[in-house]
Amino acid sequence: MEFDDASLDFHTRDLSEKLRGVKHTKPLVIGRSVEGRPIEVRAKRERGGTLIIGGFHGDEPATIEIVRRFPPDVPGVALLPLLNPDGARRGTRYNAHGVDLNRNFEFNWHEESVEPPGPHPWSEPESRALAEFILARRPAKIVALHWALGEIDADGAQSTALAEAMWAALSESQRVPYRLRVTEPGRGQRRLEQTYVECPGSMGQWAGYAIKYPDGTQPAIITLELPYDPAMPRPDELPADHWQIVQRRWREDSAGYLAGVRPGVEKMLHAACRHEH
Repeated sequence: MEFDDASLDFHTRDLSEKLRGVKHTKPLVIGRSVEGRPIEVRAKRERGGTLIIGGFHGDEPATIEIVRRFPPDVPGVALLPLLNPDGARRGTRYNAHGVDLNRNFEFNWHEESVEPPGPHPWSEPESRALAEFILARRPAKIVALHWALGEIDADGAQSTALAEAMWAALSESQRVPYRLRVTEPGRGQRRLEQTYVECPGSMGQWAGYAIKYPDGTQPAIITLELPYDPAMPRPDELPADHWQIVQRRWREDSAGYLAGVRPGVEKMLHAACRHEH
């Protein structure tokens, strides 16, 4: 996908110049939040590879910690632990404008989204910074961590093989709190129309259905939802209080929660980095 709306002001050429100098894991500031906090990426190579994102929502600290602790020397990996630093500072889902960044992307954006989508697509500096970075770096694979639906969620037919590789990396016991969801009709999974309704303006939809790089390829995109309870089988319908459960567990024993989910998550992330797309 190409941006031709000048109001977006995406300086992808400038960022590409900066990326050419990145030869180590010193953080690269790809943009700033509403309140001016830096949005930092650790990366070793200019283009391609795997982009792993945490902290879309400021009240999902487990996603931030897991990306921060992932080894930065894995070949081709780019790590963005915290997309929403203002929300993390406040402990809230939204950014400093009160916008859900994962409803602010252009594809299928809707002003009547249940979560606040912003006044228009790309209204927020954080979503613009991420989109600019993706278009400049052109990662072949993107994995965005969220909390806490317990899903490996693929957007676009090109993402199915990556989701299956991540699923295959888990042991039987590690699969228990997750379910695998792909968007290809005819496989007994959810259909694209349901995705539109559930998550309008999400980064997953934009990356999975709207992006096309200059060489004609599309990235594989996975939304990796951490489980609310790593020891519990993933039910078809989550408990109404699953969010309260995981928040309480985090407050009481964040180290225990991370110990329960990190081994499986790191297996999936390493599998994503190895996967050929």
